[in-house]
Amino acid sequence: MRSCQHTRSARRSAHQRRGSTIVMSLILIVVLSVAVAGTVSMVSSDRKAVGDLEATTDAYDIARSGYDKFMSDPAGYLPGFFPPATSAGPDSVKFTFANGSAWVMVQRVRPAVSPNLATYLVRSRATRSAYSNSNSPSAQRTFAQYARWQTGSMTANAAWTSLTGLQKNGGSGTISGVDGCGQASPVAGVAVPNTPGYTQNGGSSVPNGTPNILNMGTQAQANAMITVDWAGIVAGTTMTPDITIPGGAWPSFASSSYWPVIYVNQAGTYSLPGDGRGTLIVRNNLTISGSRTWHGIVLVGGTLTANGNNTVAGTVLTGLNVLLGQTVAVSDVGNGTKTYQYNSCHIADAAKRFSGLSPMRNTSVDNWPAY
Repeated sequence: MRSCQHTRSARRSAHQRRGSTIVMSLILIVVLSVAVAGTVSMVSSDRKAVGDLEATTDAYDIARSGYDKFMSDPAGYLPGFFPPATSAGPDSVKFTFANGSAWVMVQRVRPAVSPNLATYLVRSRATRSAYSNSNSPSAQRTFAQYARWQTGSMTANAAWTSLTGLQKNGGSGTISGVDGCGQASPVAGVAVPNTPGYTQNGGSSVPNGTPNILNMGTQAQANAMITVDWAGIVAGTTMTPDITIPGGAWPSFASSSYWPVIYVNQAGTYSLPGDGRGTLIVRNNLTISGSRTWHGIVLVGGTLTANGNNTVAGTVLTGLNVLLGQTVAVSDVGNGTKTYQYNSCHIADAAKRFSGLSPMRNTSVDNWPAY
């Protein structure tokens, strides 16, 4: 009898232990499921946060790309707005990239009041459209910076300035510092250092201007009078040419409004292949022969030899490689009825290429509010 009761008790205990084990197992499964779900949710949230951060970073990069592209040539992208004679804006242009787009808006916030330049606000609002999360809107970012419009200009010392002296053969031809467009006061006909200076073989016609021949003093004094950043031009840090030769081709000047910057980085001597206008920069030597005509600015690192009946209306500056510590020979005005005349209008037209928006320091923000 007692044996039967003991057996039934043992069976009940076994059932109770099995029931407790099942309950414990169920509780453990629930706890593990909750932990796994929490971990998955946390990982998903982290991935979304990282994705959102990457998206906003990409949006910022797009905004800066649009801003930088616009600032490289604001007058080219908004020709009706710049030069800003009276334009106040706002005006805008859209740039499209592989992973999104940027709207760049420019607006004048203060007009030019002498001696202060006009101030502009340039904003680039970007939308990152690639790789967007279906549960999130496309990332956007706005970069903004204040800038001032600066007009390019160049001060000419003479119709022809040579840092290594100038030699003229015969009395024919004209080298004149009288303004060809009648807008500015006369400059010197020729500007040279006192050694080797200006020499003329034959003839009585000398350069004319105010003065006719400007003595720039010693070589060091003459170098100090040059405001052109020749070292920066040669290094490619001062400006970006429109055409570089070799590599590029001599352009067509069919449009009268085309005043490019042409940089000739050729060893030896370069011969001017045709007429043109704008800013011609020759790293080494230049020869102008025949009846070629150039309107604007001519900068030559080495010597300029002028043969024939050519004409330059604007200003010429030669021997600039002296500023780099190099030795340069004397430039030569050969025989022929040639004309080298100061022309302030052509210089201004060529210098417009160097006009642009100059960013103001410590005025950029990358979280400009957008509405």
